[in-house]
Amino acid sequence: MTLLESANNFLGFFQRRRILRIAIATFVVLLMANLDSLVGAVTHPEVPYFDEDHLIVGAVMAIATMIFFGIMAAYLGSLERALRDVKTLKGLLPICSSCSKIRTPDNHWHVIEKYIAERTDATFTHGLCPECARRLYGDVVDEFGKT
Repeated sequence: MTLLESANNFLGFFQRRRILRIAIATFVVLLMANLDSLVGAVTHPEVPYFDEDHLIVGAVMAIATMIFFGIMAAYLGSLERALRDVKTLKGLLPICSSCSKIRTPDNHWHVIEKYIAERTDATFTHGLCPECARRLYGDVVDEFGKT
């Protein structure tokens, strides 16, 4: 399994389970908001749970955690969009050795430029390599020194 497939599987798991993501984020925010109070209740039982200092620290931790989750959600959103936009060709492409058409699994033949343009974001422009230019326009190419 490639890194791209692993990332797609990981993101797909969380994308399909939106309620699970929201529940986990809510649990973590609540845990972080109460962490100071919980530690204080264990280490200093004489300090009340709803002490003013505990409430202030809890609020700050909750805000910081929500900001962190907001940044993480924005990053995952951009990563999901990037993965959706990735187009790749995989495997072997049967190609005609004469006309360079591509055979698809349904046994149809397609012009290579059209086949690749439909399946990727590539666009084509045409030119002549030096060997074909000499073969097709030998006299003109030699006369003007162009290839």
